[in-house]
Order: sequence, then C-alpha cells, then structure tokens
Amino acid sequence: MNEKFFKLPQERQNQIINSALKVFSKASYYQTSTLEIAREAGMSKGLLFYYFKNKKELYLFLYEYCVKLSLKEIDENRSVEERDFFEIIMKSQRLKCKLMKKYRYIYEFIVKVYKESDEEVIEDIARFSEPLINNNYNNFFEKIDRKKFREGVDIPLLFQSLQWCADGFMRNALNSNKTIDEIDLEFSKILEMYKQNFYKEEFACTTMNTEIGKTTQ
Repeated sequence: MNEKFFKLPQERQNQIINSALKVFSKASYYQTSTLEIAREAGMSKGLLFYYFKNKKELYLFLYEYCVKLSLKEIDENRSVEERDFFEIIMKSQRLKCKLMKKYRYIYEFIVKVYKESDEEVIEDIARFSEPLINNNYNNFFEKIDRKKFREGVDIPLLFQSLQWCADGFMRNALNSNKTIDEIDLEFSKILEMYKQNFYKEEFACTTMNTEIGKTTQ
C-alpha cells in the first residue's frame, strides 16, 4: 500500500490517477514518459517520484488499483440470483461505463496492459492478474443458465467472440464523440442482437432493461 500517496486528498489522488491512466493508455509502457504524466497531473517529475519511486512502481500500482476497483464494483453490485448469460455481461459492461465516468481512461488502460509485452512488467502483470481472471472466468461459467441457449451453441466460443466484439466496439466508441451513456445504450443493442440469435425463442423474447439486471417481457 502506498501510504504517502493515499495521504493526499481524494480529489488530488483522482487527478494523478486520471493523468497517469490517460498517458499510459496512449502508448506502450516503454514509450510512456513519466515527465508527460507529471505535466498532465500539474506537478513536477520529482514530486511524482516522491509518491512512486519509478515508472514501474507507478504502472503496477495503477494496474492493481484499477483491477481492485473494478472487482469491488462487481462485488458490491453482484446479484446472486442472476444466471442469465447476457444480463451478467450487460451488467459488467455497465459497471465499466460507471467507472469511466470517474476514470475516463480506465478501460483503455486495462486493455493496453493486457497487450503489453515489455519484459520489465509482464511477469508482474501475469502474477497479479491470472488468478483473478481464471477465478472470475470459472465463476461465470458455473453460474450461467445453459438451458436458455439454442442447441449446439459453443458457449465459451460465444463468450470469447463477445469479448472481441466489445473490445472493438469500445475502441471505436471511445474515439468518437459519444457520451458514456450513449456507448452503454449502443452496446446493449449489440447484446440484444446476440441474444436473439443464440437463445431459444422462448428466452430470446425477454428484452434487457436499461436498469442493471432487469428484464421485461
């Protein structure tokens, strides 16, 4: 835990975090300049290194902070009863959108981290993230109601294709002038299309509501 950083006022913490997220999300780890991060945060590079001794410490702190924050949001909004494949994915997407309203570049940063290949950080990233990813993946597939799917649907492949779709959609949407709420609404329409194609007719007729975790007939 970075005690010196967390002694700062919350508003200042958020400003530094948002500045680092913005700069790290635009380039690889190696290409990212800590001087640029410091300037974005309105501070000197020396003061930035007072809170984080080097770029690697800042980068890993930022990644762990974002992942833990995301998991905290998921835990606090988790519905034990919800077993619908598409509702769970939609809820996860809406939580991402909620976090982006506070930390605009959090999604782009996390995606950038997953694609990082710099040997200075990849082992630390994997050591922290792999157990969490595997645990969430297993919990998801243990929970979903498989009887709603049409016969022959490869559910893990469908899930992976949705991940690819979401990544591409989010990259394009975030480069546009769309608001976070507009992005959320458009993605819900994409999920609805998938649902109509991969659920049995009697389950496809339910429409995802704009509120998390609800459906309407």
